[in-house]
Amino acid sequence: MGSAPLLSIVMPVFNDEATVASSLQSALRQTVHDIEIICVDDASTDGTAAVIERLAARDPRVRLIRQETNRSAFQSRRTGILAARAAYVLFLDGDDELVADAAKKALAKADASGADLVGFGVTVVERDGRTGGAYESRLQPPHRSLDGTAVLSGLFPIGKAAQGQLWRYLFRTRLLRDAYALLPDDLMLARVNDLPLMFLTAALATTYVSIDDKLYRYHFGRGGSGHVVDTVERAEFYASAIRSIDSIGPAVHELAGTGADGLLLLDTYASARLSMIGHVCFQLIERSDSAVLDAALAHLHTLAPAHDIVIAAARFYPATLKTLKFHATWHGIGDRPVRSILLTTSTLRTGGVSAVLASQARYLLDAGFRVTIVARKSGSDRDVVPAGAAFVELAGRDLVERLDEWAEICRAHEVDVVIDHQILYTPHWPEYALMARAEGASTIGWVHNFVGRPIYDGNDRLSLIERCSNTLAELVVLSPLDVAYFKLRGVTHTVYVPNPPSPLLLESLSHPVARTPPAGRIELVWWGRLDQHTKQVRELIEVGVQLRRLSVDFRLKVIGPDWDHMTAKKFNREAHRRRVGDHVVAVGPLRGARLIDAIDAADAFVSTSIIEGFQLTIAEAQARGLPVFMYELPWLTLAQHNEGIVAVPQADARGLARQIADLLDHPERYTALSRASVEAAERTSSFDFAELYRGVVTGTLPPGFSPEPTLADARELLGLMVFFAERSRGRGRANGSDASVGARLWKSATPVGKAALRRLPGLRPVANRAKKWLHGS
Repeated sequence: MGSAPLLSIVMPVFNDEATVASSLQSALRQTVHDIEIICVDDASTDGTAAVIERLAARDPRVRLIRQETNRSAFQSRRTGILAARAAYVLFLDGDDELVADAAKKALAKADASGADLVGFGVTVVERDGRTGGAYESRLQPPHRSLDGTAVLSGLFPIGKAAQGQLWRYLFRTRLLRDAYALLPDDLMLARVNDLPLMFLTAALATTYVSIDDKLYRYHFGRGGSGHVVDTVERAEFYASAIRSIDSIGPAVHELAGTGADGLLLLDTYASARLSMIGHVCFQLIERSDSAVLDAALAHLHTLAPAHDIVIAAARFYPATLKTLKFHATWHGIGDRPVRSILLTTSTLRTGGVSAVLASQARYLLDAGFRVTIVARKSGSDRDVVPAGAAFVELAGRDLVERLDEWAEICRAHEVDVVIDHQILYTPHWPEYALMARAEGASTIGWVHNFVGRPIYDGNDRLSLIERCSNTLAELVVLSPLDVAYFKLRGVTHTVYVPNPPSPLLLESLSHPVARTPPAGRIELVWWGRLDQHTKQVRELIEVGVQLRRLSVDFRLKVIGPDWDHMTAKKFNREAHRRRVGDHVVAVGPLRGARLIDAIDAADAFVSTSIIEGFQLTIAEAQARGLPVFMYELPWLTLAQHNEGIVAVPQADARGLARQIADLLDHPERYTALSRASVEAAERTSSFDFAELYRGVVTGTLPPGFSPEPTLADARELLGLMVFFAERSRGRGRANGSDASVGARLWKSATPVGKAALRRLPGLRPVANRAKKWLHGS
């Protein structure tokens, strides 16, 4: 056979009849003549072999090796490498080309450096002939030279998307044979058959050098790249790339056991494997027809654990999480025993959601569960953590790091169920739910406000909850009307559960306060945060103005911390401007005994909130015998069948003032209201909350907590959505952005109408009126 050639060019080919002649001609035009071109035909069914035979007849440097059955390009390359006679190998696919001086420049660099691997530049030719895109930039050599273990870590950097294209390098032939020797002789890889070999070769190599010259022309879109996933079979083909990277796992572990840097090798492989899983997920999401995507993602989950899919997507292709979370299948809590509960919020503080969470933790501890509380941001008040509960604060700098922490917490604390108290306030709760599920934990979403809150705020939180509801084992809301909304929207795994009583409420019921009707001046009180957006604290000033106009002798003490753009100083300045500053006074926050003394010094509680989920201050006021005067919140369970409450329509400050003034003329009415308030507070706290929460976390709540929607529910929901849209539109006009707000509200408010009409056609006249009004916005 004569002396060995300087270079072997190995060409795996399969059904490349249309392009193989051009590819082979590019090899034959090399300025280095002393080469061999080994074409391995993988049982082509077209005229590929005939084309090669014609060229081989004219040039003896071309050799054709036929495989009787299709064994994948991975096996074709093995055949070519074993047949190669040169000390170095270049790879050329049957639909690409080498530039004329590729062999000369690559061999010169190898001879000068003695390197095992020589990297070089690549030109990516798009379908329309364009070159120089982003993909081409990513394929250029990343390093000038690497030695030892730096070859592997440099070519496959941990945390970066793995690149394993064999045609980017000149190889020492012996290195490729050693890599193949680590793998089964009969291994066949249908998809991504180059990266596994490239990874092992990089692990075995001791030296790498590179040149900037672009020696290879890669045609994107030919062969198996860039195709639309329009069938389940094609989805399975794309996903088989995961089997390819998994196939070298045993070889990697074998190498790790024999080298000093085994841990680095294992970590690098784990990163490359996750990169491949993320890449497959990205390809399926980006290229799948909508009719195929669900089946494609379901198949993906048969090839990789859900944990790996979520981490891979988050780490390497975070944009895919936006789609992945919308294509989850619903899993309930299941029948397995529930022992460990994780409660989560943004930051743990006093009051609000944190107070509910802390109280919930105590009841769950009393019910015999292990409880872990996780704050996703820093700044928590650790004194709020109940005795017996573990507390963890996430420290990750970004979503990926926090998801990693989340998974570790779920494992370390053996979490069975997560209760997420932030799903109405944060956009990333579905990612956490997916990660918890990957670790074997179900997630329960807890909604802390009425369903109309996102429409009032003008955001898309409702759509997010609905579209990602399958990531939740259960959705917990605070009223039957909220249940009706979500069930009309198809979220059937929705229940309503009252919030637990606060320590103030429980203490008040254990020490009842005897109330006498006011004589002369009536003392009024309000407490909460000075939030204008939802609690409408400026309306308290308006109520004071109306009481003064009615010549009522009164004082209204406003208690609570500054909030957003409202402060006690600003509030008092406005009260003085409205000439009621001596009667309506914000005193800042009061706590403990000072708050109780202020409540007990009052005759009635006033509330002007426009939207609430479970207004605990109402129950706290009633527990101390105070009648409640408020704007209507018809969904509020606290206010339903509550004879201790006097409610008037929203924004009717004059009507509220008249009702308060009436107390001075009818002391017997005051006594009846006070007595009814205490009775209502007792009902609010009469639940066996430990047993109630046991039912929540085990999925065994009685059916009464998940009622079916009625025509009356749908009619009320439509009216409320229009009301909150109108209020939000008013804010938009004040800010000079009415047109955009109106468009957003139309998009936000109409889904419930459409769903209601599908189930309850009799609502069409009401819906038409709502539609006409919303279009007018």
